[in-house]
Amino acid sequence: MAPTAACACRNAFLKPSNSLIPAIRGSHAAVFRKRPGQLIVNRIKDVCHFYFIGIGFLPVLFCLAYNHIVYGTCELKDYPTEGPAPHHWQFERTPIRQWWAKWFGVSDVEHHERNLAYYEKQGIIARWRQIEQRVKHLEGERWDYKGWSYQPVSSTWVDYGRWHALRMRDQYEQHGHYAQ
Repeated sequence: MAPTAACACRNAFLKPSNSLIPAIRGSHAAVFRKRPGQLIVNRIKDVCHFYFIGIGFLPVLFCLAYNHIVYGTCELKDYPTEGPAPHHWQFERTPIRQWWAKWFGVSDVEHHERNLAYYEKQGIIARWRQIEQRVKHLEGERWDYKGWSYQPVSSTWVDYGRWHALRMRDQYEQHGHYAQ
């Protein structure tokens, strides 16, 4: 190219144009698009699939299928009149349920006693709250305040307290007060 033509082209490119021409690429679509990384997500999915399906779910499923095929369901028998009484877990239908009830379950009697102890404790706490509300009400009504006073204690009450403490220490069930 001649030097005069190069100057003319250069001057033409340096002049600002009044019209806006959109920039168009003459190539095809973008080959590499920006996207979030998937390495961590794929790793988490692989690990979960391995531990839950490969190690956890399938072996348990095979164990249950083997147990059901070999042992089947349990049979209902008459309540024994001789010998020791059956345990609570012996009333379950399948060997798997019996094993679970034996090692992790709670018998109906124990569940009932736990509920009784819980409701007894809740009743005592409710009574205490009721008494405390009554005391606060009377304090406000009489313009009174908490005060500490000394009340003489007789030896019979000390003996009774010691007897009651020993009784509570030696009894088997903590929630029941049964005559010995």
